[in-house]
Amino acid sequence: MSICANLAEGFGKQRDSSAEFKRFLLMAIGSSEEMQVCIRYCEDLGYIDDHAFVAWHGGYKKVAKMFRGLHRNWK
Repeated sequence: MSICANLAEGFGKQRDSSAEFKRFLLMAIGSSEEMQVCIRYCEDLGYIDDHAFVAWHGGYKKVAKMFRGLHRNWK
């Protein structure tokens, strides 16, 4: 949820400052990284199985990678 909220808030502020949007992109990247840690905890504690871990962790890793590319190329 916080990932989407960070993007929405940053996108809304981009009219005022491109740098502000990039700052919110960095927050979204950080939130994606946090989720990867949470998913690892869930697997370690037995709350999710290996299949769910691989799918969810990979998804958040992919999202973070896309945000990094957007951050790098945003003007």
